[in-house]
This record gives sequence, C-alpha cells and structure tokens, in this order.
Amino acid sequence: MITRNSARARALTLETATGVSPYSLDEVWALTRRLSPRPQVRVAARDASGEILNEYDRLWPLNEEPPSTTWAMLLADEDHRFTYLCFDFDTTSGNVLHDSARLVYWLEQLNIPHLLCISGPGGGRHVWVHLEEPAEADRVLLLAKMAKQLLPSLDIQPLTNAAAGCVRPPYAPHRAGGYSDPQGDLRFLTEHAAGPEAVSQLTELFVEAGAELVLPKTALPHNVVEDSNGHPRMRGPKRRLSQRMEDVLFGPAGNDPSYTLARLLIACANVRWSYDDIYAHVESTDSFEHARSKRRGTGRISRTAAQTEKVLSNLWRYAVNFVAMNPLLDTGDDSDFRNRMTTVTNAVSFALERADARPGLWATHNNRVGGTHSQRAVLDALCLYMLQSAQHVVEADVRRLSADTGYGRTTVSNALRALCSEGTGPAWIERVGVAEGVHGQKYRLRNGLSTGEETTNRTQARMRAEPQPLASCHQLIREISERLELLAHDIFAAPQSLGRTAGLVYKLLPPEGGQSTGFLAMRAGVDPEQVRKRLHRLVETGLASRGPAGWRRHSPAARDFAARGLCVDGYLNDRRQRYEHERIRWAWWLAEETWMKTTGKRRRGKKPTPWAALTDRAEFVAYPRGPNGRGDHMKALELVRAGYLSQGLALAA
Repeated sequence: MITRNSARARALTLETATGVSPYSLDEVWALTRRLSPRPQVRVAARDASGEILNEYDRLWPLNEEPPSTTWAMLLADEDHRFTYLCFDFDTTSGNVLHDSARLVYWLEQLNIPHLLCISGPGGGRHVWVHLEEPAEADRVLLLAKMAKQLLPSLDIQPLTNAAAGCVRPPYAPHRAGGYSDPQGDLRFLTEHAAGPEAVSQLTELFVEAGAELVLPKTALPHNVVEDSNGHPRMRGPKRRLSQRMEDVLFGPAGNDPSYTLARLLIACANVRWSYDDIYAHVESTDSFEHARSKRRGTGRISRTAAQTEKVLSNLWRYAVNFVAMNPLLDTGDDSDFRNRMTTVTNAVSFALERADARPGLWATHNNRVGGTHSQRAVLDALCLYMLQSAQHVVEADVRRLSADTGYGRTTVSNALRALCSEGTGPAWIERVGVAEGVHGQKYRLRNGLSTGEETTNRTQARMRAEPQPLASCHQLIREISERLELLAHDIFAAPQSLGRTAGLVYKLLPPEGGQSTGFLAMRAGVDPEQVRKRLHRLVETGLASRGPAGWRRHSPAARDFAARGLCVDGYLNDRRQRYEHERIRWAWWLAEETWMKTTGKRRRGKKPTPWAALTDRAEFVAYPRGPNGRGDHMKALELVRAGYLSQGLALAA
C-alpha cells in the first residue's frame, strides 16, 4: 500500500484487490500535471467526520503538493473548449460493461485513439479520448446527449459543463480505495491524440446508430400544416415531380445515399407531397437507401423498421421547413445548398457568440435602456429562421415572433426597431426591402455579422473544414429552439406570473448537475440578490431545486403544473388565438381589395353587395361593410372569431 502519510491512508490508497499501482502518489500527481489542460484540478471535500465526499467543490493548483483528498481533472481548457472527452459509466445507471464495450468498439471502428480505465472498486468505467484540437462546448454537449440515448449507464455531466466538468485521471486514487486503473497503454492518452474530425465522426455514428434529439416545437413556418399524425407538409395541392426528380426517385442511390435522399425530399416537399406519399416509396426505390440502411465500414447494414421511420421523419421535417423558408425551383436542385448552409451557420454562430459575450446587455426588461431580454429573444428567433431556411435574408412578422418568444407583438416590434438601430450601440440586424401585402418585413444580420469576413480567425471558421457542416447547423437549431421554448411559457409571460427575470434564470439553469448563484448572476447580467429571489420563487413553484452541486431546473413539464397553480395557464394560447384571428382578417381584407381592383367581375346588382350575399369571389365571401360602404373591420373580426370563415374556405393566412 502506497500512501504519503498516515493521515491520508484511508483516502489515498493506491492498492486494489488485484494489485498495487505502479506509480507512487507523487508520480501520479506529476502525470496529472502533465495531462491537465488547466493549471488547477478540482479536489474532493470532507465532511465533519473526515469522510471523503463525492463532491469536487474546490480548485487546487497543480504547482503545489498533492491534496489530502482525491482529485479530478478538468476536461476543458480555460477557454472552455474540451481538450479531453471522458465517457464516465456509472454502475448505478445501467450495464457498464456492455455500454463501455460498445463505445470502445465504435471508437476502434473509427480508428480514434482511446484509453479504457476501471475507475475504482465499484466497477465503473472511464473511456478517455485526447483531442488534437480542442472542441467547442456546444458540440461536445450535443455529442454527450446523443451518446446518453444509446448508452444508458453514461453520466454526461462531465461533458455538459465546460466550466467545471471533471473526471479522475488515470492512476488517481479513489475515495473508497484503489485507483483509476488503465486497461491499455497510457501513450494512447499522452502521445496519440484524435484528429479534429473525431467529434463529427462520433456524432454522425451516433445518428446512424439511432440517436435523436427532438427539437422543441416552435411556430410552424408560413404555409406549413400538419397532418393527423403530426407530420408537416406544405399547404396546397399535390403536384407531380419534374422529370429530372422522377429520375432521381426511381434511380440509384449513388455514392452518397444521404445526399440523394435529402435532395429528393426537398423536391417532394416543394411539390406539396405529404409524409405518407414519400413513405410509400421507402421499400420500393433505391433512392431511399439511406433510410433503409446505414453505413458500416466499407459497406452498409439494414436499419430496423423503427429506425427507418425515425430517420425518414426527421429528414422530412427538415425538408419541409427548408422549402417553407426557401422556396425552390420545381426541379428541387439546389447545388449551392451546402455552401450556403455553411456560411449561414458561420454568420449565426458569430452573431450569437458576440451576443453571449455581453450578457449584461440583455438582462433588463426596461425598454428605456439600450438592450433588453426581449431583444435577445427576437435576435435568437431570427437566427433560428435563418438556420431553418439556409438563407441570410428571412421574412418575419411580429405575430410569429411573438408566438416563438412569448413576448407581445408591441414588445416584439419595439425589439426589432432597437435591433436595427445604432442609437445605443452597433445594430444587430438590418431591414431588407419593405413589407407588402401578406408578406412581412425581411431581415438579415448586419453586414459585419453576415458576410463571414470577420470570422476567419474565430471558432466558427473551423466549421468549414468539417465533413458534415449540417451537423453544426442542426446543433444550433436545437440550442436556439430550446432557449426560446423554455422562456415562452405562461408561468413567465402572463400577468401575476413569476415574471421574465425568473424565466431568464430558469433558462440558464442546467437540467443535470448544478450551478452556483454567482455563475447564474454573471450569465444573466442580474444582481446576485435578484437571482437568489428568483431562484427561491422557482423552488417554491417546483421548477427548480438545490443539490450538492448547485441549482438545477426540473423537467419543463413542471411549468404547466406551476402555471395552473398560479391560475395563469392558457394566457399565451389565448394571445396566439387572437393573433391568428387578426391574421385571417388581414388576409380577408387583402382578398377584398384584390377583388375590388379586378376588372370585368360579375355583379349581382347595382348596389354594393352585402357581406352575407353570394358573389363570384373564388375563395372569400364579401367583406362586411358599414353604413358608409367602408370596410367594417370590427365586424370582420367578430365574424372570424365566430367561425364564419371556417366553412368551406381555405384562407391563405
């Protein structure tokens, strides 16, 4: 048994039932100093009785002597980019042996250098990967969440917290005795690093293995409807594919089956096919090979029926959203799509990075100051639309922005003006053209953010070299959608609710692990005392709790119960319904104006037609008129609310 002194004997035993560590404590500490991406490690705490706890709540400099308790090495560097991936398998969560062996097999298939360690006497496993180039925290977060779906015993907390995520390094002592025992050559960690494509390769492999991250639902894009099974489709009658795309439909999958299928689905969405229409070809045509099988080495293996449906459903939803925001030619051929998606993703990443660097700018809800959280929410929503459409210029009306952010249309309108103004600082967005008819105002990121010229030496520029640029886009879509969905709820938006500041704090809370009050105050840009008050309110309503690791939020489903408890449930739904009625009334009036300007139309009398009388209008009945013959907009709104237009009329709204 090797220990530094008798006071540490209980905690720093480097002996197991199967052998003694080949290194002394000083040598293990020197190894940690060599591996660590930061000049400190986190050390375990003791309770009043001297028992070592599984809480690494203190930092310990590496240039000092080893601590009196065990330690864990931080995985990310001081810029919060991950130098190491460590997959920590916990015996209390599942079959550790099966899950760790499965991950090791995948790493071997991808030729990614790795090191497996038995973490301690409990039989847990650590699988280490040293990255040649540090990986961004958001990419590792996505990777961890996808891995958790496939490996139930995986503890993803170290990979989801770039600031404090840590794991005991090889040969480090365990608090219950023994040490982290490597099952291979340590040089796979010290001398052989994984290439810059490792994270992307693992992410792609997890997708092919069946992992999925469900997007938080936002408002449907313009002209998109859902069928009875929840699958989206473009509004309008189904048309036939062009001859060119029919050749793709009934032709071979080619060298890149995933690209062939994505291209085909976009064309099908553009001609108003439904999910059932495309699903009918899954088993009969080669072009759907990517949905039926997945790549494995130099060949392909079949997917299960459930996996096929999952892959096809996800690709179809993306194709419909893309066509809704970016109408294509009937050929469905968009050869510039990947390059455009990359540039849009880079521009959005850069803009959001700039916004994240100034948390205090978005902290307040006082419209009299330079920035508010409503402006940040609107900026997030516009960036989401750009990613969904792969376009730098997007059309956005205040009612749709209201539905996705939870703020009222007046607040959204003020936020848009502020984001376009340079009166209190650099503008974030700029208007393109003018709103006309049923079309809303178009926006784009200002030139300095959208051209990509400023990003050549920044993190986003590395995305261009990645073999799968769409993965970065999908990751950003998930993150932005989740941020918007967490805040856009009755419990934070309704009068007499918890309020917007509480929603901002709730949005920043991690779903697992914990976070300190000071960190939340820094990220929110709010006074720590205000953060504490909001946290206690969140705890009182069952939305958050405090554990040994800090504050964390509960399941988003708890918001519904909390809203009912405060009698504020249904507020946003009622507002969305009001806005929908106003949208229908506006479409009705525009149709009326078009009819009035039409020449040669049939009339049924010399006098103006009453609103209830039949006319030769193809889609809309006559708009209600007042005694002076002018349009009666209040009466029109009452008729819309009463469902007058719901029988036999397909409104473009």
